[in-house]
This record gives sequence, structure tokens and C-alpha cells, in this order.
Amino acid sequence: MIDLVCGGQAGDEGKGKISAYLSYKGNYDYCVRVGGPNAGHTVVQNGVSYTLKNIPSGFLNPKTKLVLGAGAYTKTEWLLDEVKKTNTQDRLIIDPYAVLITDEQTQAERGASHFMNHIGSVGTGLGQAVKERIERRDIKFAKDEPLLKEFIQDVPELLNRCLDKGGDILLEGTQGIKLSLLHGEYPFVTSRDTTASTFLGEAGLGPKSVRDVYVVFKPYITRVGPGPLEKEISDEKELEIYHTKGHEIGSVSKRLRRVGEFEKRSASRAIMINNCTKIAITHIDMFPGNDRVKKEEDFTPEAKKFLADLRALSAQVYPHPKIALISTGPDMEDTLVL
Repeated sequence: MIDLVCGGQAGDEGKGKISAYLSYKGNYDYCVRVGGPNAGHTVVQNGVSYTLKNIPSGFLNPKTKLVLGAGAYTKTEWLLDEVKKTNTQDRLIIDPYAVLITDEQTQAERGASHFMNHIGSVGTGLGQAVKERIERRDIKFAKDEPLLKEFIQDVPELLNRCLDKGGDILLEGTQGIKLSLLHGEYPFVTSRDTTASTFLGEAGLGPKSVRDVYVVFKPYITRVGPGPLEKEISDEKELEIYHTKGHEIGSVSKRLRRVGEFEKRSASRAIMINNCTKIAITHIDMFPGNDRVKKEEDFTPEAKKFLADLRALSAQVYPHPKIALISTGPDMEDTLVL
């Protein structure tokens, strides 16, 4: 069966941690990543932090094979550097039609004021690469790179064969609903859709074998760069807490994230459009007094109210998901299972 992890806000929700936890505990046969290197996923195990642009967060489980689908974009040197850091050379599989971002595409994006100034691109070249793919330009695929030859396999065939034999797959999405090209806050969006259905298509999978769709929320919302934020926080002392304890600094852009209060409308759309069956909450410890809590009844009144409000919201939005996981600290093991 297939489980998916999707972002319920503007990215930076903690999908990397949730994906790592699910893969580590669930023993999936494959963990699949789509999207580009403009959105990093951070995983912390035993105090050691990994920031990954492309390697799936499920790499911490040595039994899980790691897959980049045809909807993935990467730069060869970045990917090989991550392979070395994570020691995953024997487990990586890449679809022949995953796209390799070239230096020329990165330079073109960084030189375009529309990308960099108007919509706040992080300048990896992803937007330019997607644009050229849509225009059917002469782009570079993974199958064209000799350094990646040993990793190339037909990913749709591989994954669907796994499902046919009763195997399990974790599909790790990227970014969040507010950044979806189709359903987000245009024009302050990314260059692709960021919802469950598109993640499946980019991996070469269909909806019939989906078991659960996890949507990840924080008790507040963050953005890197311009775009709408309801009730944005401007108090410098308050922001400093988010930027230090909450590590609200872009893992790829290294820019301080803007912070706003939790948005019910964004959450409702994320539940509805992703067909969410389970909710994962991260950063609950940003409410003072909730660090590494082991039982739900031990949360502070402020945290309990947030959880109660979210449950009331999800009861009104199809398919009425339950809260399944709550992250109470940065380490992968700081996770409460309900």
C-alpha cells in the first residue's frame, strides 16, 4: 500500500521529520521523493541533523530503498554529495526521466528579477528547469548523466511491481498547499502542484493503492519570501524565539522565515484537496511547557486548545481525518503516537 506525506501550509511544516519517523517505524520497501532541491527536508536523529535537498527522509531505515521519481529535479553534484553524506549509494534508484538542473538554468533563474524579486525564488534553477521542460526544450535527464548510470531504473514498473507483491511505499511530498501552482496563492507559488494526486503522478503511481494521506501542520505558519500570511507576527522578540528555538530559517535559502498565526482556511483546503486521512502536528513544543511530552493529557492548556480546535475543524471537512502524530521536539524519536 501507499502512504503519502503532504504539506498543509506554505512548506516548512516538518514533512522530513514525519517521513523519517514513518519510514523508520514502518519498514517501507521504498521511500519516494518528488519535487526539486528548492525545498530542503531536515531530519534529526540522536542529535545529528541532516538537511536533504533530494535524498528521501526515509534513508534512516537501512531496509528502505530510496527513489527519485520522474517528477524529481536535482543537480548532479548536490545529489552525489548527499549520497555520500548519507551512505546510501547501494539503495538509491532514479527514474531515467528525473530532470537534472544545469548551471545555465540556475544562472538564468538567478538573473531573472521576476523569479528572484517578485515571487521570492530561492534561485536553485528549478523554476527555469520546469519552464524548459514544459516548453519541450533540450533538457538534461538523469539517463543522460554517466555519473548516475548505476542508479537508473524504470521507477513506475519497479514501484507497481512492489505493490503487486503486497509491498509498502512511502511517498514524501514537498512544500505545501499555499504554494501549489494550481491551488495556492498565485502568483506567490512554486512552479508545480504540491498536492497528493500530483505526487502520485510524478512517481508513476495511481490512487487505487493509497492507504493513508498524512497532512502536516504547525500550530503557526511560516513563509520564505513574499506572499499572504494571515495575522503576521511583527514583534521582534517574539520572532526571535521562532527563529532560534523553532529553527525557522529556510533550509535551502537560509533566509529568516516570516511567521503568522495558524490559518484555518489553508488547513481546510489542505485536508480537502489532499483527501487527508491522518494529521501530523509538528512544533507543538513552541507552546511553552510542551517539550518532549510523552502523553497527550500532559500538554499545557494552550496546546490542548490548539488540538481541540483542529479536531473541531477536521470534523467539518471531508474526509474528517484524525490527529495521528504529534512532534514534541526536533529529534525523530520526539514523536507522540495517538
